[in-house]
Amino acid sequence: MGVPTDRSRAAARGISPVIGVVLLASITVVLAALVATMAIGFQGKLQDPAPNGGFDQDYQPSGADNTDDRPYVEITHQVGRVVDAENIVIKDESGNTITWNDVWTGGPQVRAGEYVHLDGFASDGVLDPICEEGDTYWIILKNDEGETLMVNEWTAPTDPDLPPGSDSDDDGDGIPNWC
Repeated sequence: MGVPTDRSRAAARGISPVIGVVLLASITVVLAALVATMAIGFQGKLQDPAPNGGFDQDYQPSGADNTDDRPYVEITHQVGRVVDAENIVIKDESGNTITWNDVWTGGPQVRAGEYVHLDGFASDGVLDPICEEGDTYWIILKNDEGETLMVNEWTAPTDPDLPPGSDSDDDGDGIPNWC
């Protein structure tokens, strides 16, 4: 072996930085490919965001302006995106359900200002009527995959209080006869 010359030392020093740059570029490409693969893998799991919106409830324990003085609640969709009414389910404590569009006041789409009138009779007769404080209705959104999200819960804040002399209150206690 001969004695290294200045030229061979310079050549050896020039190769080291080139190898370092090539290795750094290779690692960067491999990491970018790994991140891209992971991102593409999660794409199928991404879903539309949950609907934002607000509901307002108006409870009439006296049944004012309702047939037979039946206590009722009107649940109004105040704000939020438009949703197909068949994807909005109303559920009571007994597990009975009805879709928003099957209630006589509901329409085919739920948009701001749309409401349902719930009293447990007629079109929403599958639901339990409001008979006491604590009776609850839930508004549930379902998607095409069958997943559900509760978007509103209403609980009767008081017992029904039918007006004196109501034909629906034989004993005068303010509670409807059917309860």
